[in-house]
Amino acid sequence: MNKANLTNLAWWTLLGLLLLATPLIGTIAAALVLILTLLASPVVFNKEAFNELKNQPMIILFSISFIVFAFFIAISVKSSRDLLVIFAFMPFLSSAVAYILARKYASKKTAIIVLSLCLIGAALTVLVGLIDMYFLNSVRPRGFFSGVITLSMVGTTLGVIAGMGFFLVDDFKKIIFLLGPIFAIIIIVLTQSRGTAIALPILGFLYFIFAIRRTKTLKAKIFVTIVLSILAFGAFYYITQQSGRIAALSNIFTLISEQGLSSLKTLNIRMEMYIAGWELFLASPWIGYGWRNMGEYAVLSMGADKINGHLLRYFQFHNDFINYAFSAGIFGIASFFAFLFAPLVGALKAPHDSMFGFRIEIILLMLALYAISGLTGGTLSHGLLISLYAMIGAIVLGAFRDETILEEKAKR
Repeated sequence: MNKANLTNLAWWTLLGLLLLATPLIGTIAAALVLILTLLASPVVFNKEAFNELKNQPMIILFSISFIVFAFFIAISVKSSRDLLVIFAFMPFLSSAVAYILARKYASKKTAIIVLSLCLIGAALTVLVGLIDMYFLNSVRPRGFFSGVITLSMVGTTLGVIAGMGFFLVDDFKKIIFLLGPIFAIIIIVLTQSRGTAIALPILGFLYFIFAIRRTKTLKAKIFVTIVLSILAFGAFYYITQQSGRIAALSNIFTLISEQGLSSLKTLNIRMEMYIAGWELFLASPWIGYGWRNMGEYAVLSMGADKINGHLLRYFQFHNDFINYAFSAGIFGIASFFAFLFAPLVGALKAPHDSMFGFRIEIILLMLALYAISGLTGGTLSHGLLISLYAMIGAIVLGAFRDETILEEKAKR
């Protein structure tokens, strides 16, 4: 098999594993994506590839931040086994391979294919959730080799991104991409994931801004506003009519006013975690304590009874900022913000072609979802979600372009 065939195989395997297998087999798919990108690196990397990477700020930020963060994790480990946690952050580094692969297939057609796979992936996430609930009798679906938070985030990420196909496809087929946000809402309701649900208003507002930006007349703007308002009200009504954790969100202010903050048990537990994590950071703001030591120090700070039910080895503070600050001090905080905003920086610095604004819009949706949900659940603290964020960012910036790397080279 020649190099071109190997490149083609690597590209389509990457898309299949990332967008279709991740909803089905969770962390196993993320591990396979990492292995694939590492194995494909000798095939895709050459002088042209390195020149391309030098002009992509996202890859530079990802790489530098990974090296810094991995160093602080390494110096704080208490056993060689703890070094394995570094592999959870490896997608930030290996996303360079995904980016180069994507640049070889850049076109509007490729973008539509990727968005179509995102739509199928979102549907698969809902299917997994339904199977978990109604056939495996789970109270809250966790998926296979996944978890409640990760399953919700995978489905929401793929669904929200798929919805952008409505703005990219020119004919009537664009309507089918509106199923993406619907799948996202369904998986949030199935998992009862409030951390993901609180991002919905901001995501809806961003969709509204994107739609208004594309309408030229006042009548069209009014029509879009009315339609999206009806859809938003319908989504809100559907969510609040459900029972359980999600429905409680609509009553949260009533509960606080009538019974005080003490009535919100989950909120109180999370606040204790945040305060404990922040106080620990202030006690060691320069180098932190290491990723694998969260449980040990949480017990010392909060008491074993407060984190009952958590596996200490896998304990985290349910907040990305606190997790990174605890693990590597101010360098962890810098790494976190670099990881989070690198795709947006890369999108802003990309060529101003016909898909410039479209790339920024997708990245903004993903950034808002991860930033808001990361406040209460920790998104860039899960290897599976790190893989999804880094790889999708690389694919969007690389493949959602007018010209491939070879076409751009021919014009120079």
